[in-house]
Amino acid sequence: MKKTLVALAALAATSAFAQSTVQIAGILNTGFKVDQTGTMSQGYLKGDRNNVNFTVKEDLGGGNDLTGFFQMRWNPANGAASYYNGSNSPSFSNGSSLMEQSSVAYNSASFGQVRVGRFTNAWGVADVHAFEDSGYGTNSSLAVHGRYSGQFQYSTPVMGGLQLQAVHAAAAANKFVSAPGGGYVAGVDYSKQQQTGKNIGNSDYYALVANYRNGPLYLFAGSIQGITYDKHTKIGGTYDFGSFKLYANQHNQKDDIAITSNIAATGDASVAAQTAGASGTGMKAHKATEIAVVVPLGLWTARAGILTNDKGLDIGDTTDATKAKKTSIGAEYALSKRTTLMYQRANIKNGVAASSTTALGGFYGTGNVYWFGVNHNF
Repeated sequence: MKKTLVALAALAATSAFAQSTVQIAGILNTGFKVDQTGTMSQGYLKGDRNNVNFTVKEDLGGGNDLTGFFQMRWNPANGAASYYNGSNSPSFSNGSSLMEQSSVAYNSASFGQVRVGRFTNAWGVADVHAFEDSGYGTNSSLAVHGRYSGQFQYSTPVMGGLQLQAVHAAAAANKFVSAPGGGYVAGVDYSKQQQTGKNIGNSDYYALVANYRNGPLYLFAGSIQGITYDKHTKIGGTYDFGSFKLYANQHNQKDDIAITSNIAATGDASVAAQTAGASGTGMKAHKATEIAVVVPLGLWTARAGILTNDKGLDIGDTTDATKAKKTSIGAEYALSKRTTLMYQRANIKNGVAASSTTALGGFYGTGNVYWFGVNHNF
């Protein structure tokens, strides 16, 4: 009898241990894109649209769990990795890492969440944009600040609809030596640059974010310091009227992002020929404002938005010739719960030449660009 009771107690204790689950999900997205010259090519709406995600979760009991998240991305046209990861060293480039996202998080119902690794952070997941930052939409956020290597993020529990989040990433893990975007020049190791009034090298990345949700209302406010000591703020919000959802936000880049000619010449051979303030060598401090709307129409969803900048974007522009404006429209048709036909089109005015070494928020040249294709979630 005692042996039986001991066995039952052991079984009960075993059943009380944590339970692990593994989930595999992802997106397939492919289609055709047309640039300002009318040239058509096969492509995808956005680099992270094609991915396989692995989520591992272990229930620790008492409302606590441990979660691991890993993501692989690829180009559907050729199977190659399709993202840019310029962190860590000049040898890192397009598709050089096995995982584009890799993180571990501890979640507590009473304490909140602590997450470490490389993942889309609180700034990057803010739901204040009707379009993704695909180049065909009016997303005013610079996506490069939404994911860094070596991040530490703390999120408070939601209290009365309000959640606060803090993010940190070490400068040494994030150099942007290969990836253009957000005003950073392709091929430049920013650990060798000197911004105006700052020390040579990178700064750590910091972000403070506040999210508030109350029924149909969502509000966002965030402040960051980028790796070149550049400070940014963003405020925005959405309101769901039922028949349509309204979006409004403004991103304020407070500092220029530049290449210093003397540092480039002595410490970075790939940009030795460039001079400070020259065209295509960085993004000028500016404000970008987006207003957009999403309208559900049965199996259809329609999108429209406008994005304006208050001054020229290129750091070498003294006449506001690159004071860009973008208008976008989009539509999706649901073939099933998981498969959707998609179309997005953008008109760009006063954009930057496509040959520019700096990706200035998706403003490549004046003209029309569009994408159409299919998206499947699994």
